[in-house]
Amino acid sequence: MSSVDVLKPGPTNDVTKSKSKRVITPAGKLALSSLDRRMTVAKDIVDELLLVCGVIGTTTSAEDELVPVTDCLNWLQDLQRALRRDEDMFRPISLLIGKWKVVEQKLLPLVMTCRYDTPMVLTVVKILVILTKPLAENTKRAGRLVIDSKKTSRDIVQQQVKLRDNAVEQADLLLQYKRIICHHPSHHEGQANGLLSIFVSLLAEPLSKTGASRTDTDHLTIELVLHLFRNLLAAEPLLSTSPELHRKNNQIHQTLVTLFGKEMVLEIILVLGQELELRENAQYNLLMMELLHHLFKSQDPIAVASCKSNEDPVRKKNVTSTLLSQRMKDEQSHRRRIAGNRHGHFGGTWVQEQQGGKRQYIGASKANFSKRPSAPKRKNKRAEPFVGATASRLIYSRRAQPVDGPGTHCAHKTLYTFCQRFVKDCYGPVMKSLKNEFRRDSARLEDEDKVVFFRIVWFLNQWWRSSEKRTCLGQLVFTMDVFSFTLVLNATDHFYQHKQYDRLAQAVALYSELLHMLYLMQSSTDETEGIMALGLMDRLFYTNEPLDRLPRLLSRWTPATTTREYVCDLAEVCHMSLKLLDAHAGLCQKGVDTYDNKTVYDRVAKIKTIAAEFDVNAYFCKKIVSNHLVWMYTQLLGQYKANAPLVQHRIIAMFMRLSKTEIALPEPHDAETPINPLGTRRATLEPMLFTLPLILVIEEILNDANIHADKNNIVLASFATNLMYNFWNATQDNPLLYAESLFRHAAPHRFCELATNFYVSDELRMLAERELLLEEQRKSMEIEEIGNEEEDEAELDFGDSEVGAGREQAKQSVQHRESRETGKNDINEESLDGDNYASETTIGKVKEGAHYLSSEPHEKQTGEYPLDGTEAADGDSKNKLSKREYNAPSDNEMQPGKRRRLELGEDKLSLE
Repeated sequence: MSSVDVLKPGPTNDVTKSKSKRVITPAGKLALSSLDRRMTVAKDIVDELLLVCGVIGTTTSAEDELVPVTDCLNWLQDLQRALRRDEDMFRPISLLIGKWKVVEQKLLPLVMTCRYDTPMVLTVVKILVILTKPLAENTKRAGRLVIDSKKTSRDIVQQQVKLRDNAVEQADLLLQYKRIICHHPSHHEGQANGLLSIFVSLLAEPLSKTGASRTDTDHLTIELVLHLFRNLLAAEPLLSTSPELHRKNNQIHQTLVTLFGKEMVLEIILVLGQELELRENAQYNLLMMELLHHLFKSQDPIAVASCKSNEDPVRKKNVTSTLLSQRMKDEQSHRRRIAGNRHGHFGGTWVQEQQGGKRQYIGASKANFSKRPSAPKRKNKRAEPFVGATASRLIYSRRAQPVDGPGTHCAHKTLYTFCQRFVKDCYGPVMKSLKNEFRRDSARLEDEDKVVFFRIVWFLNQWWRSSEKRTCLGQLVFTMDVFSFTLVLNATDHFYQHKQYDRLAQAVALYSELLHMLYLMQSSTDETEGIMALGLMDRLFYTNEPLDRLPRLLSRWTPATTTREYVCDLAEVCHMSLKLLDAHAGLCQKGVDTYDNKTVYDRVAKIKTIAAEFDVNAYFCKKIVSNHLVWMYTQLLGQYKANAPLVQHRIIAMFMRLSKTEIALPEPHDAETPINPLGTRRATLEPMLFTLPLILVIEEILNDANIHADKNNIVLASFATNLMYNFWNATQDNPLLYAESLFRHAAPHRFCELATNFYVSDELRMLAERELLLEEQRKSMEIEEIGNEEEDEAELDFGDSEVGAGREQAKQSVQHRESRETGKNDINEESLDGDNYASETTIGKVKEGAHYLSSEPHEKQTGEYPLDGTEAADGDSKNKLSKREYNAPSDNEMQPGKRRRLELGEDKLSLE
């Protein structure tokens, strides 16, 4: 069974036990399994190692120095060959050498004695490089393995325990070597040349050679010494079991950084960084990146930037007073605790049982029995929005900057000076060389190199932005190009797809710093930096396929998967993106600057025209605003006790922008046009903030007494008060908002508009407008009918004067018809004066009545036809009349005016 298979919990597997020769473990036990054989050293090798380590040299009693033997170099080479045959994952020979304390008792004294013997010192360096080599990946996995004894067989559990103990032992051994070199007597006895200076002196001759004069041996020497420095910086605990252990290891690392500055190790890094573009130094670029990574790994750029190169006596005095006041507070609390216990000084001694059978004796005066310790409640990880520590980085944490000890303060001073010189002289060559490796996807790159590169760039940019107050970026522009932005933004997609959230957090942190630097470039006094910023803005936001990933990053956030710092970085990216767009749109609307080069002028003018036409509000409303965004900011605001003032400002700025973003404007009206009660009102995105989670957080903030006592939280308290006041006013007008606050609406823009307009939608407005149009049409018809009635009454008065003439004409026609024998003559038509349409219609009706009277048959006529029309006509006349009535349109189908005129004609006929 391989060691990799043992790392994975699985079903029960039988461990084969075969006969093998007797082997001795470092603990002196017998081992029979295949795993034990790989983790132990054979007896013949143990005997050889004992011989080699015993004859390397002897210690003199006078000066306590190690005197090498005649063939010391050969014995050292034998030890080197034995270490090369060591198992890389388990390293039993290295563990055996560590138990024998060969490094501190043999190798390091030999270096101090033979410091001018270059071959011997180089051989010792080779041995130290092997012994301090970082742990293998499988070893790290074994050390962090969680063993489940319930679901795994006993044999597998035993082997997993052995693997974990072996990994932890290797990590502890590396930390021991780091501690030995840090606390070596040569570094603290005031000697001019310490142990590290001897290793640095090996690089003097190889680095002085350039071009073809540098041989392979020189390259080997440079790589050996740099790898030794890298291994010492990379040594760290595999498991952080307690804060005290973490503090001790951090203190050792800070001491090593100070020693690197004192013993000229950092000077070697600066020399190589300045000349990294040369052909003979190009192969050290990735090794240089690892050195910088481990140098900055456990450092905070804000803490380094706040530490100046000179000692501040006021600060030292404040540190002393702070420590003294803390001690006095502890003593006062201890006295109060004793006073609260009855017979505190005479209570006897208590024994507390601990793990491993140990006992701890506690005096009654120091024990507090007033409150029984309750079992801590188990946290629901799914309910927690963030994972990891609540406060770690100073830029996003409310906690005060920790009081640095002398070792940490000296390390920060050393790093401050180093960063100043590196950014000024080495940043450009190093970054160009590393970007070339990523651009061509070199085979030398490892999986974690991209994240290492991101962290170095992030650290140096944030340090420069926090410490330097300059108008030009200098060499920092070498990472402000399209390739750098593309590399970072594509990495965010890759890390999210593979669920590598810790690496995703580092990429987003770097993206936020790049946006800060882009904003500084935009307002830079250097013309070239301004043009570069304009091109980057065009590539990020204005092109048809922009590089911007902010909408994706916001939508991909999931609770309980990332840290609070990741959400802070997201808020910073969102704030800086909108700030850049607003500022750039304002600058581009002022006009196009003049440049000497006409081609550059045309491109700049084109980009500025596009930027001036870019709608920032549309970008914000369509791509940024969502319920998920409000939920994320609400969860971040819930950590207000740990948030720095900068984080609170970013949250409030986003909520204020939502409150002021208009999505609907009222309809225009003037003094003559009345206000439409159903018209659109001014609507903003503020109703999106009326959610129950945010209201609960606001309630907690307003009820917190510490908020009102802190001056940094004045803006937060004012915002919380105004938001609740606006919510109360909105609910007075629209009580349904109490119910709406319980839900997350799929269309937030439509919800905000409906809630502001009391749910009067466009459909309701269309129905209301239709009713108004019908009402106006009905009123206009009534007005028209009234006008027609008045017009017809005038026509009636005008027509009565002509009825008499028509009646006389009818009488003459009857007399003329009786005189004739045939009884049938046509009535001569006489034209009547008058141009009015109503009079002509009346005359026509009269003629029609006269023709009706003259159309009766002669055989039916017995006398004069009555003029009043009261008597009924004969059958033929009835048939003719019925046919006429059938062909005529009905009263309902006729227009009101025409029907009225026909009625008036019938009245005139009846009068005739």
